[in-house]
Amino acid sequence: MKQFLFIIVTLLCIPSSHAEFFQCANKYGETIFKDSPCDDNEILKQKIDPASLSKSHSVFTAVVDNSNPLGKNLIRNSAFEDKLIDWVVPLGALWISNGGVSRSGGLTIQADKPPEDKYIHETVVSQCVVLNGGRKFELTAQFKSSGTPLKVHANRANVIWYEASDCTTGGQWGAYIEPKKFKAGWQYLSRKNLTPALGARAAKITIVQNGRYSNDQQGYWDNFRFFATEIFEQSEEGKNTTVKNEFTLDPGTNYVLNGDFRDGISLWRPSWKTKWSGIQGDTFPGSARVTAHSTTGSIGKGAFSQCVNIGDNSNFELGASFNIDEYSTQKGGGRLRLTWKEKLNCQGPGRTTNKTADPKYIAGWQKLRITGLLAPKTARSATIEIIQTVAGKGEFIAYWDDIYFVAID
Repeated sequence: MKQFLFIIVTLLCIPSSHAEFFQCANKYGETIFKDSPCDDNEILKQKIDPASLSKSHSVFTAVVDNSNPLGKNLIRNSAFEDKLIDWVVPLGALWISNGGVSRSGGLTIQADKPPEDKYIHETVVSQCVVLNGGRKFELTAQFKSSGTPLKVHANRANVIWYEASDCTTGGQWGAYIEPKKFKAGWQYLSRKNLTPALGARAAKITIVQNGRYSNDQQGYWDNFRFFATEIFEQSEEGKNTTVKNEFTLDPGTNYVLNGDFRDGISLWRPSWKTKWSGIQGDTFPGSARVTAHSTTGSIGKGAFSQCVNIGDNSNFELGASFNIDEYSTQKGGGRLRLTWKEKLNCQGPGRTTNKTADPKYIAGWQKLRITGLLAPKTARSATIEIIQTVAGKGEFIAYWDDIYFVAID
């Protein structure tokens, strides 16, 4: 009940421009409070009118926690009114007293033109913010350029999720905002429905200019907002455990279905040009044949994947076999990787592990193996993904077989 009262008070902190709020319940039984109507797969519990709640505001003041209001801007000094305090600022970024919208304070970045090399050269201003339990977020800002950049993505603002509240560990890419094309004057940029990575407690907001593509132009930023658009009450842990147990397999039992491809490529979700081979195979005939094709330069994509519910086990090993087709017209490579998911059937926030296995460019079948895959406490499933690359114009063909994902004692 206390959590519910906290949510009600939170709604009172939202600007009056919001006409009403919605209390929804999703398929996992979680209560969600939103400033937009319930989705098709959610059940509307009630509509909440902030005006009617304000009459009894004093009833709930004892449980107010302003650290986590729905819609509150988490970015400090977001309009650069207090110079560049609260931001991490490198050389090439400056505060201008009249450089913002309406001639207020603003941030300007003019990255140095880098040498012609293969590296990415960026000037990055950043700030770390604590998420405080938001379920979905929105990032907005205003931007203008002094001229025409060589590429649109020369100027971006990014969101990177972190497990540590000080943005030091567990970094995972989230999203970005950028101008769609060059135009004179200020542009309003926004990105909605940003879902934090599994286990994320903080986000780093980075304001970036690429020195190679900015064309020696200045980028101006102002009025940042990063705020929760949905918050929810977690289901009771006991209920999650009850559901989780039915998917627990004995150590050494393969969670992957049709990992040896004896039944074609059924139960796998292909993303690139993936076909079944009844001739090629490591232990037995039968494998997944992936053709990575490019008409220009190097490219990489997800080839195929499978979702597994992991049960109560926590320590896993992932492996596969890989073989290059000798008739490939271009070099290439691959990657075996895993992404943990918060909910069953690979729903909800995810977190991609930093442990991967890449095959060598050698002839014959080779074994790929990843050990020490420790599932987060809140993970209920995992996506096993095969990625394949081609180094340039042409085709790189490879076979994948005997994919396994097992729990370890």
